[in-house]
Amino acid sequence: MTYTLAFLTRPKPGITLEKFYQHYTEVHRPLAEKLPGLLSYRQTRILKEGYRGDDAIDYAAYSEYTFENEGDAATAFESPEGIALNEDTGRFMDWPSVLTIPLAELGTYRS
Repeated sequence: MTYTLAFLTRPKPGITLEKFYQHYTEVHRPLAEKLPGLLSYRQTRILKEGYRGDDAIDYAAYSEYTFENEGDAATAFESPEGIALNEDTGRFMDWPSVLTIPLAELGTYRS
C-alpha cells in the first residue's frame, strides 16, 4: 500500500488568505510536483462554513503527498526539490503551526 504525508497549514502572520491561496496554487504546487517519486499531490482549501465541532478549524489548507513507500517520501523531501519546497513553505506558511499526519492506506472503496 502507498504512504501519504498530509499537512494542515495556515498563512504566516501578515499574509492574507487570498495571497496564501495564490502562492499555494501558483508557486508551491509546481514545486511540489517536482518531488522525485511523487505519485500524487492534492491541495485542498479548508471550508469554514458548515464545520461541526466544538472548536473552529484554524487551518486554511490540507495537502496530501503520496509515495510508493515511506523511504521514497524521505528521499523526496531530502532531495534538492524537497529542500526547495521546504524553503518555499517558510515564505508563506506558518511553519510552527504546520501539522504533519503520516497516513498508510488500508484500501480504497466505492459504494
